[in-house]
Formats: sequence, structure tokens, C-alpha cells
Amino acid sequence: MAGPRVIHAAGGVVWRPRLPRKSGGEKVSTKDRVEVLLVHRPSYDDWSFPKGKPDRGESLPVTAVREIAEETGYTVRLGHPLPETLYRVRGGMKRVSYWVARPVGKPKQFKPNAEIDEVRWVKVSEARKLLTYDHDRILLKAFTALRDAKAHRTRTLIILRHAQARTRTGWKGDDLDRPLTKPGELQARKLEPLLRAYGVRNILTSPALRCAHTVETYARSIKAFLEVDDRLSEETRPKRVDRSIITAVERKGPLVICTHRPTLPWVFESLRLEPRELPPGEGVVVHHRRGRVVAVEHFGHRAARR
Repeated sequence: MAGPRVIHAAGGVVWRPRLPRKSGGEKVSTKDRVEVLLVHRPSYDDWSFPKGKPDRGESLPVTAVREIAEETGYTVRLGHPLPETLYRVRGGMKRVSYWVARPVGKPKQFKPNAEIDEVRWVKVSEARKLLTYDHDRILLKAFTALRDAKAHRTRTLIILRHAQARTRTGWKGDDLDRPLTKPGELQARKLEPLLRAYGVRNILTSPALRCAHTVETYARSIKAFLEVDDRLSEETRPKRVDRSIITAVERKGPLVICTHRPTLPWVFESLRLEPRELPPGEGVVVHHRRGRVVAVEHFGHRAARR
């Protein structure tokens, strides 16, 4: 017997540093140095975090960023993943994936509409009172635990295996020049909105053409240079990989590294992660703070079920 229908959605706990007001010399306590963004839906008369359902063929991280922008006017980049919420709605169960999210760039002017008529930045203590539903208060508690551990403010490193390439037996040229297949080119294009959802600005790749082409479309879309690192090649050595990863972890700004299946175990070893098998065109998102990994999640295009 089939269970209840599950409706998927995605959103975020969007936060920013809270500055003291100039008038009155208000002091801001440590726990009140962060404020979060809530939305009000007039049709339900409720306060919640911004979220929404995926478009057809859309991955949930991309959904989260798009829905936050549509509901609030804020473009965000995703950070540390948060626990899913699951609750009953008309027609089945609703499962919502959430991330910690930070605004980037200048927001669009918010215009009240039939779906969202107000957005409000509030202190965490105020959000706890304002939120309508228990599942959102539980989500807020998860966020505040990260805030207290300073894990809400992390750096993002995406480790990516190149997309599907021509086989060695079917390629007669130099192995460095072995290209992507047509399905591999499609995989690479589908990675573009995902890389944007995590705000990637720096792109590091093995010198192999199949790696460079996996991230080239995205690099062009943000007018960024591909940085080629021989230490990430298929013919590298563990110590060279380790030096590359140490440097990468120290860099500011979200970064993607595109490399090869034989090289990945050394990458994971350098990050002190358990090795894992990655299909072509997929990877992991590593959220770290001062070199210490605090969360790892899957990275790759997977359309949300509808």
C-alpha cells in the first residue's frame, strides 16, 4: 500500500550581521548580533522562512536560491545545510530542504504581492515569537546552534569529478586532450546553476581538457578565469595533492575543484574525510571553518521529485 504523497520544497534561513542602532547607544549582545529574514503570507496570515516548490527538472539547492529571490528580492548563496522539515499539508506530506543562506549583492526592491505581502529582518529572539509553526521554530533552533558554534559562517569548497568523457580505448590522441561526450557536456551545463547557488567565484581545475570543460561554461557565465593546477592531475602524487588542498582551504570565497577519480581519494584524505565513490559530473560540498570541516553534502544535478 502506497504511503502519503510527498511534496518537495526548498528554502533557507537567510541571515546577516545585526548592527547597533546609532540613536540611543543600543548595545547588541553576542546572541543578538545576527538577524534572520522572515516572510508573511497574507492568504495564511503566517510568518515563516522563505521557501517554495521546484520547477520541473530543478535541483533543490537551485530551488532554494530562486524561491528566496522571488519571495524577498534577495539573491543569496547557500552555506551549511540545515535539517529537513516534514509536516502534513493538504494532499500529503511536505518535505522542505533548508540551508543557511547569506545575501550577496544589492537586493531588488520588494513589492508586496498576493503571495508575500511583507518581509522582515528580526533578531533571533523576535523570530522565535513571530514564527507561526513549530517546525519553523525547530529549524530556527538548529540555526541558533550553528550560530553559537560560529558554524553559520563557513567557507565553501566543492570537490567535483569531471563529467563523462570519451573512453581511453576510443580516443587516439593525447590523454590530456580527451574530451567530454555529449552526455558529459549536458552534465556540465546542468552544473552551472548549482555552482551559482553556492556562490562559487573561484575555479580550480586539473590541466586535463575533460576537467576544464566541465567547469568552463560556468566560468564564462561569471567572467572568471580557470586556474589550472598540475597538482590535481591524474598523474599526481599524494603530497602534491595535499599541498594544493591546504592552499585551497585557506582561500576566501566559495571555490570549486575539478579533478579525476584516481585523485579523489587523496583529496578526501587531505580534508580528513572518508573516501567516497563519485559518479562523473558529481561531487561533494565541503563546508569548513578555519580548516575544520563542519558539514559535507552531495553536489550534482538531481531533479527534485514532484
